Amino acid sequence: MEKGICLLSLVPLRAGPSSTSELVTQLLFGESYEIIERHNDWVKITTTSENYIAWISQNQVSAWDQSSENVLLLRNFPFTIASNQINNTPLYLLPGSILHNLKFDVSASTFEINQNVYDISLGLDDIRSLHFQEIGLYATLFLKSPYLWGGRSMWGIDCSGYTQLVYKAIGVQLPRDAYQQAECGQFVDFVNESKLGDLAFFENESGKISHVGMILEPGEIIHSSGMVRRDVIDSYGIFDEKLGKHTHKLKCVKRII
Repeated sequence: MEKGICLLSLVPLRAGPSSTSELVTQLLFGESYEIIERHNDWVKITTTSENYIAWISQNQVSAWDQSSENVLLLRNFPFTIASNQINNTPLYLLPGSILHNLKFDVSASTFEINQNVYDISLGLDDIRSLHFQEIGLYATLFLKSPYLWGGRSMWGIDCSGYTQLVYKAIGVQLPRDAYQQAECGQFVDFVNESKLGDLAFFENESGKISHVGMILEPGEIIHSSGMVRRDVIDSYGIFDEKLGKHTHKLKCVKRII
């Protein structure tokens, strides 16, 4: 099957083959996919990491030769600028971007995709593995990022895209949607027994999971609702202190690690 790779900073994936179709998720630079079918100016794909099926505009598709070693997940904030050696075009790399065939030393760094070589400035902290204990600090870097249905970046992110991106930084691949993420991990019996990194899931009026957030500590959650924010969580759900009421009804808490 034909492989593709995202060579732009951020690419929208849609529910159908149209620019007016619902935004369902986004690709970050370096993320790959398989091509399923083509329809006019649109291409149906499945993402490599999560098997998420969606449509991408043909003019944003790049074939991938699949040669990849020394792969680095970028955790930079707010972004890092790389430059294509061929045309010196600057490229903005967002947190969660993937660098392939990375060559790193103290004075210079390059990475290569499809025989295109990019120059990039990286510090030791950019290539260091992120420990689970640092997940809370990393999560708070997204604070006040606006909510965007289908979004996966600091410029717009939805609830499950947020938890997925945070866990991606520690090398854990979560499914894309909240109801799928709820199938991961082990149940935590009581919300007051939750700890850093646990995921809390919330239900709508019909009892279906419609929202997810991450526990920072017992009684505090960080989640994307309007924007990425901290709120109080109790046995009923999320409590908005400014509004003086609960905004999300708790369904369950799961421990991923």
